[in-house]
Formats: sequence, structure tokens, C-alpha cells
Amino acid sequence: MSSYRQVALTLAVLAALAAGCSRSTPPATEKTMMPAAPTTLVPPHVLTLEPASGQAEYLVVLLHGVGASADSFLPVAQALAPALPHAELVVPDGLYPFDGGPRGRQWFSIQGVTEQNRPERVRRAGAEISSWLDSALAARGLGRERLVLVGFSQGAILANWLVLHRQPAPLAVVSLSGRLAEDSPPAPGMTSAPVLLVHGGRDTIIPVGLVDEAARGLEARGAHVRVRVLPALGHGVDGDVLQEMQRFLREVLPHP
Repeated sequence: MSSYRQVALTLAVLAALAAGCSRSTPPATEKTMMPAAPTTLVPPHVLTLEPASGQAEYLVVLLHGVGASADSFLPVAQALAPALPHAELVVPDGLYPFDGGPRGRQWFSIQGVTEQNRPERVRRAGAEISSWLDSALAARGLGRERLVLVGFSQGAILANWLVLHRQPAPLAVVSLSGRLAEDSPPAPGMTSAPVLLVHGGRDTIIPVGLVDEAARGLEARGAHVRVRVLPALGHGVDGDVLQEMQRFLREVLPHP
């Protein structure tokens, strides 16, 4: 995702915050994690919003798009936090420096990416971040099933992979402006998690037609998928997206 589009996303979310979404949101802090296994890659920068209830029952991890950062994606977490008082929200930097510009991070490179090689890149990135997720959950005394994922663009691609391949599956996944990059054959028992796919009808980065393809692929593998297409939205996050996310998570989490 280019830097000016990331700025557009941030401004849209900040507008939603100004409308009242963040009145009860605590400030973000950096948290030191339990030391990871020697082979685990660690995000260089992690922002955390503590649960309003004082006790985390879930870990909600937000995965930003390519070329973005934890700082630029933090407004989404701040807007979401009031709806999830029993969740700790964590926004990590991508594991690698963005190789398409002077700033930002990425989960996997898009240099030379094709339909054929994308699944392997996503598979490698998914295994890397999954290992870190395990350490983040353990550091909080939470089981591996107490995970909720929210991804945007490249982060959504990663979240769609993780909902199929983490065992146990996350409690819920929100995939914004993403796609499915999966080359394993469909198997109905791969997951049973609820997944919300939100996409803009005017998205010129990841075409809106890919949301139906993702829904079919996820459903064929067992996910319970809900699709929301917002006709006026491009490749970004706005107040309508935030409302869809909040509504979905309130419905599917046993104790938001």
C-alpha cells in the first residue's frame, strides 16, 4: 500500500475518532513481551491498548498493510477498543522493512509477486507471525484460542491464512480489503471460525471481485463468512468499516 493511501486511511479513521469513537480509549503503550523462542522473529515496535475492564480475556492483534506501520494503524485499534472492554489490543510492526520505499514495514515482499508465488510468500509470513502470536498469548497467560485477528490489505491476506492454519483457530477474524492466497485443496474441517470480509466497491488496489473469491475459498474450508461490500469505499478504513467491525465482534465473541 502506498504511503499516501496509508495517510488517507489514517485520516479517515481519525475522523471517526473525532466523531466520538475514542472518548474512552486508553493511551497506547509499548509492552515488553516474554522472550520468544530463538527462531521467532519479533516485531521491532509493538503498541498496546490495555483492556478497559482491567483483565484481558482476549488478545486482539491488528495487522497493517504493506508499507505501513504500527503507528499508522493505531487509530483503527483506538476506534475499536471501546467496543471490546475485555480485550487487549496489540498493533505490531510488520516483521520486515518495506522494500518498496524508504519507510514502512511489510509482512512479505510484493516485489515480483505473482498469482503463482504469492501463496508461498504468505505461507512463510504466516508461520513467522504465528510463532510470535504464540509468545504474545503466553506472555499474557492466555490460551492459543483466545485470539482475534484484524487485518488490512496485506495484513488481511495474512489473517485469512492464519484463520485456516492456526490450531486452534482464532475466535474471530476481520479481513479488510484483502484477498485469499491459498493453494492447498479445500477441506471443510480446516477451520470453523467466524470471518468478516469488508471491501470497498471502489478499491483499485485489491479489486472488489476478490472478496467473493475469498469468501468461497474460506467457506469451502469451513469458515463461517460474512461479507460486507461498501460501494463508496476505496482501499481504506472509514467510519462505516469501523461500525461493521464493532457489530461483528460484539455478536461473535462470547464476552466482548
